[in-house]
Amino acid sequence: MTLQDETTFEAPADEGIDAAAIQLPEVTRRSSARRHRAQRRKDRNRRFLRIAALGIAAIVLIAFVVQLWPDSGGVDPDAAADNAKPAAIAVHPPVLLAQQDGAGNAVSLTMLVPGAKNKGGALLLIPPGTMTEVVGLGLEPVGASLGLGGPQRLDGTVENLLGVTIGESLALDDARLTALVQPAGPLSIRVPERVEEVDPKGLVNVLYEAGLHRIEPVDVPRFLAAKAQSNDLARLARHQAFWDAWLARLRTNRAAIPKEPPALNKALTALVAGEGDEVVTRVLPVLSLGTGSGGIELYQADKVEVRSLVGTLFPGQTPGAAARPRLQILNGTGQIGLAQKVSERLAGEGVEVKLTGNAGRLDYAETQIVFYRREDEAVAQRIQKAMGAGRVVLSRNPLDVVDVTIIVGRDFKA
Repeated sequence: MTLQDETTFEAPADEGIDAAAIQLPEVTRRSSARRHRAQRRKDRNRRFLRIAALGIAAIVLIAFVVQLWPDSGGVDPDAAADNAKPAAIAVHPPVLLAQQDGAGNAVSLTMLVPGAKNKGGALLLIPPGTMTEVVGLGLEPVGASLGLGGPQRLDGTVENLLGVTIGESLALDDARLTALVQPAGPLSIRVPERVEEVDPKGLVNVLYEAGLHRIEPVDVPRFLAAKAQSNDLARLARHQAFWDAWLARLRTNRAAIPKEPPALNKALTALVAGEGDEVVTRVLPVLSLGTGSGGIELYQADKVEVRSLVGTLFPGQTPGAAARPRLQILNGTGQIGLAQKVSERLAGEGVEVKLTGNAGRLDYAETQIVFYRREDEAVAQRIQKAMGAGRVVLSRNPLDVVDVTIIVGRDFKA
C-alpha cells in the first residue's frame, strides 16, 4: 500500500475495494514508482505556481485597497466596503409541476424558472418519456419516477438529470390541477393541431380541432394529457399554448394567482411580473428512442444540448456548459434505499449519478470513494466531505462510464 496523504491511498488489485465491481489490472512496481515520482514533481510545480499566484494576488489586492481609500481620514473602510458590494439578486428557486395520472405517473412535467430579480423567467417542458437513471431502480422514464417514489423521488431524478437544485416538486391530480386554474376562469387557447382521444373500444373521438378554443378549467387536465397526432413533442406545443394563455390571464388578474403552495405562488408571481416576452418556453433537448411498453414514447436527453440549455436557464446554479462528474453508487451494506439516500446527500454537489446497484459483497464497514484519474481526486474528496464518511481510494484501472465510484459502507449515516 502506497500512502498518498491522510485520506487517499492507492489500492492494490486484491485489497481495499470490490474487485468484482471495479476491475483493477496488475501493474508492475517499477512503472508504478515512475508514475509516483512524476506525479510528485507535478505536485511540487503546482504548489509553487499556487504560492506565486497567491503572492501576486496579494500585491494586486493591496494596490486596489490603497487606490480605493487614499489618505481620506474621514472615510470608514467598513462602510465603504459595504457600499462597494453589488446588490444581491433575489431569485426564487425553480418549481416543478407534475400532472399525475391515475397510475401515479407524470404525464406532463413543467419547470417554472423565475428570472433575475424575480421578473419574468422561463418555462422548461420535459418529455415524461425521457430515459434517465432513477437512483436505486435503474434506467426509467423520468415521468415514471413519480409513481415509483412520489414527489421526492421525482425531485431527485430531475435534479440528477439536469444538474440543478429544485425548490419544490408538486404532484397534481386532475382535481388539484383544476383548482389551480379555476380562479382564472375559462381560457382562450389556440390549439396548434387536432387533438384526438381513443376510447377503450378503439373509437377515435376528436376533442379539439386546430384553432382557437375556449377551455374551461375542468377540461384543462384532459387538454394537457391527451396524446398528440404525431409525437409527444408535438403535445408540448399544446402545453406552451396553455401556459401562454394562463400566464397572460394571471398578468391581468393577479388575484387569480394561486396562494398555495407558497413556492408556486412566488414562481408564478415572478413569471407574470414582466411583459409577456420576458417569459421564454424551452423544451428539454431529446432524441427519440421509439415506443416502449404501454405505448409510451421514449427519449434520450441530448447531453451537450442539455448542458448548454441548463447553463442558460440556471446561470446561478451551474458552471455553464461544463460536464458534471459521473458517479456510480454501489450498496455495500444491503440497506434498502441506501443509494437514494446517498444521492440526496450529494444534491447540489454538481455531480451526476449514472449507475446504481449492489456491491459484490454487503459487509463493507467503511465507505470507499474510488476515483480513477488524478484530476478527479478533488471531486472524490468533495464527495467524501459531503457524505461525512469513508476514505478516498485511487484505482489503477480507469472506467469509461463513470469518473467516481462510491461503495457505501456502514459508516455512512443518512
